[in-house]
Amino acid sequence: MKNTVLLVEDDDFIRDSMSRLLQQEGYDMVACSCLEDARSTLRKSIPDLIILDVLLPDGSGFDLCREIRESYKIPVLFLTCCDEDEDTVKGFDCGGDDYVHKPFRAKVLLARLKSLLRRSQMEQGSILCIDVFRFDNDKRVCTLDGIMVALTPIEYRLLFELAKSANHVVTREALLHAIWELGCDYLDVNTLSVHISRLRSKLGQHSKKLITVRGEGYVLRCRNE
Repeated sequence: MKNTVLLVEDDDFIRDSMSRLLQQEGYDMVACSCLEDARSTLRKSIPDLIILDVLLPDGSGFDLCREIRESYKIPVLFLTCCDEDEDTVKGFDCGGDDYVHKPFRAKVLLARLKSLLRRSQMEQGSILCIDVFRFDNDKRVCTLDGIMVALTPIEYRLLFELAKSANHVVTREALLHAIWELGCDYLDVNTLSVHISRLRSKLGQHSKKLITVRGEGYVLRCRNE
C-alpha cells in the first residue's frame, strides 16, 4: 500500500518538482498552495505525512501544525527558506518532526521523509522488541533481558528514540527534540549528556551498546533492527 504525502507549498516550481519526485518514488501525492486548501484536504482525508512550508500566502505553517497536533500524530516535515535557529525551534515547539532548509538535495529530503514514515509506523504499535530490549509504549515500560529497567520518562524516551534508529547515529538535536515533546522547558547538550550517562549506568552489562559518536550524537548497537 502506498503512503500518501500532503505537500503544502506556494511556490509553483517547487511544488510541481517535488510532486513529480515523490510520485516517481512511489508515493501518492496531494499538493496544496495555501493553508485554506490544506485544511479542506485534511477534512476529507488524512495523509501519512505532511511536508509543510512555513511562509504561505494566507498564514504560517506553524499555525497549521498546531491545529494538526490537536487531533493527529501525523509526521510533519517543515520545508522553508528560513535558516534561523529561532525558526527551527518554533517548528519543533509547535509539533513539527523535522526541518529541511531550501535549497535542498532531493536525496536528503527523501531520506528524511522515509525516516519519519518509518518512525511513525513503528510508534503505531504499542510494543517494540529489538535485541535485548522490549518497549511497551502503553505502559511506558522497558525491559532488558526480561527484567524491567527503572527509567525516568526522559530516559525512556531517549532509549526508545535510539532503539527506533538502532545501529544508526541519532543526532543530539533529534534527541533534544524528543525530550522537548515531554514538555521540558529548557534542555541543552550538557543536560542531555547527563541523562545519557545515567541511562548508560542503568543498562548494566549492556551499557556498551550505547555508544557516543563524537561530534554527532549517539547510537544503540543491536543485533537486529
